[in-house]
Amino acid sequence: CQKVTNERKGLDYLFEALRSKPMHHWQGQLGLVVVGEMAEDVAYSVPFPIYRQDYIKEEEDMALLYRAVDLFVTPSLEENLPNTIMEAMACATPCVGFNIGGIPEMIDHEKNGYVARYRDAEDLAQGINFVLDEEHYDDLSANAAHKAVEAWNEESVVRRHIELYEKMVEEE
Repeated sequence: CQKVTNERKGLDYLFEALRSKPMHHWQGQLGLVVVGEMAEDVAYSVPFPIYRQDYIKEEEDMALLYRAVDLFVTPSLEENLPNTIMEAMACATPCVGFNIGGIPEMIDHEKNGYVARYRDAEDLAQGINFVLDEEHYDDLSANAAHKAVEAWNEESVVRRHIELYEKMVEEE
């Protein structure tokens, strides 16, 4: 994000989730990648190693990062349809986010990620655990990639815009 310390990005909820009891069994196995300006300001917020990365401008570099991580968490408190979720899923990376704005339209709960109750750090932790569970992970990853291809490819988006336009014209 442009500024990771922006309260609307919800990182405090993510840090609370990562410090919660459900996350204790991941000690020594989990690391957190934080991308964006001021990422160094959050270096000591969780009991896991934090890998800080300044804002990434190149699409190819961001795609490499999405493919390198096991999941993408967006703890945002205000969102519409975040491109980051589309980008992560296009790289077969399952996503976790709060039930706010367009996030539940993008993440199919327990199919390609997890939609946590709004501002509920404990449920966010449950979502992270769910995605990282080896029993679910391969299916979640495949479903994330499938959703990206089916829902957000150029043809599908154009078709939905045309359908919306035609519906609006009919209603006049």
